[in-house]
Amino acid sequence: MTRTSFLKGDTGERLKQTDVQLHPLTLPITHRTTRSPSGAKTCAWSPDNTYFAWPCGGGKVELVPWDNRENKIVLNEDILLYEDAENVTLHLDRNLQQQNEQRPTRILDGVEVVWSVAFGSGSTKGDNTLTWKHLKVDEGLLLATGHQNGNIKVWDCNTGKLLLMLKDHKDIVKSLNFAPDGSLILLSGSRDGTIKFWDLNDDGNMYKSLRGNTKWVYDTKWSPKCDMIASVGSGKTVILWDLLNNYSPSHLHGHYHDVIGCCFSPDGALLATASFDTRVILWDVYTGQSLQELCHMYPPPRPIFAAGANEFYIRGISFHPHGQMVLTINDDGYVRCWDLEEDENDPSYVVEQANALYCTFSPKGQRISVGDKDGTIRFYQTPPKVARLQHLCRMVVRNHVKSTKIDFLRLPCRIKEYLKYHNFTKTG
Repeated sequence: MTRTSFLKGDTGERLKQTDVQLHPLTLPITHRTTRSPSGAKTCAWSPDNTYFAWPCGGGKVELVPWDNRENKIVLNEDILLYEDAENVTLHLDRNLQQQNEQRPTRILDGVEVVWSVAFGSGSTKGDNTLTWKHLKVDEGLLLATGHQNGNIKVWDCNTGKLLLMLKDHKDIVKSLNFAPDGSLILLSGSRDGTIKFWDLNDDGNMYKSLRGNTKWVYDTKWSPKCDMIASVGSGKTVILWDLLNNYSPSHLHGHYHDVIGCCFSPDGALLATASFDTRVILWDVYTGQSLQELCHMYPPPRPIFAAGANEFYIRGISFHPHGQMVLTINDDGYVRCWDLEEDENDPSYVVEQANALYCTFSPKGQRISVGDKDGTIRFYQTPPKVARLQHLCRMVVRNHVKSTKIDFLRLPCRIKEYLKYHNFTKTG
């Protein structure tokens, strides 16, 4: 039987592309390097939705202002280039971030090829004033970049200056994430097989290193409450680390190939993992139960074939900020948007884009960004979907109640099953 992309038929709707794209940067001859653009492997929006960052080739990251009202990038004629520099001590002024009228497009030159980027915001703790610290942040916006040589660089988005260089990884830094609680704790995952925690309140001190049973770490994510992290990698690895219980690991088994991406639902109740076995699995993070599979090949490959090479590798995954949609990209040339509230297991919205490498929703969920191997970022309008009231109520409940505690609530069984996300139609 011929295997084909798992797509909705003629009734499926198409994502609408916006009129703005970002392309690999062509700099003056004095700023060119010997490295050619190696594809848009990553991109990120700032938490306040005021900046968009993406690697534009040659070890450089373009920091572009984002217009919240128009939901598009702000194209400035002036581009400021900031070369790599060390021993920079800077106190970020809160007033600088409020000056949004003249935000220039900045080029941050990290020299080495960039594999991951992440925004962070918050304030460094006011400890003993007699203790000198290299980094002091007062409600500033920071950008961390992970490089091919294992280094991590932290930049000030207001000035474009390099603040810190964090060295301990021995291979490519594939994943970077700041803790969502504003604590300025940076989480990193690398192809050296380690996961590290960096405290920017302590000048970037690396205070914890974890190693699972995997050769490469492809992705790491914080849970919304920062009480656990997820890591995925080679060898079918999916691990949940309980930060409140001495970083104890829980292994989730179900994939047949390397797992390349993960993300938590906004209420922290679900973990979505994407694998080269052509499937996305939605897990209950408290029980480890597999709740739903989103298949990208029909019929799904048997386990003995799913572990091999195919033309349907999933390359990226992202959860919508409202939790009702999941975005995926695939080697078959399609971007898929899955509505988890629908009864069918087909994608609700699709668009063709070849050679996609990375995808993500904007913080407000109104835009989608997709990077490809040509180094181009394309933006799409998010489907105009209004979340159901019952889904929003479920998210409020799940923010406070674990799935293992739901059975103790005095509620009808049908509502309990819905609260535990057992309304999904499971396939596979």
